[in-house]
Amino acid sequence: MTLTTWLVKNEKNAFCAYKKPETENRKPKTAFNMEIKTLDFLLGVSVGAILGVGLTLATRSIRGWLGYSETSRLRSEVRSLKRRLAEKDRHIARMLTETERLAERLQEVKVLDQVERKGLD
Repeated sequence: MTLTTWLVKNEKNAFCAYKKPETENRKPKTAFNMEIKTLDFLLGVSVGAILGVGLTLATRSIRGWLGYSETSRLRSEVRSLKRRLAEKDRHIARMLTETERLAERLQEVKVLDQVERKGLD
């Protein structure tokens, strides 16, 4: 049988000039019975590592850009201003309390002075 007559008879495999017969050692591979060669494994691991590192760096840079955006900077500034305002309010409240206490003492001293003057007069 010549090559051209064999190709005409096997229209399914027209591009294959010779097909090896299926034997016990040469079974068709299925999805569950795959042979992974060392080179394929190393290529998969290296591509996975490269993608993992690349995605990690990309995520880090994107989070960095978002973290230093104008909105977040303004938010942190508002937070610090509110904190400073609360501290000033507490300081003013302490000063007011102290002033009221001093005014009461001064008033008591004036009242005592007036009583002493009336008593002496």
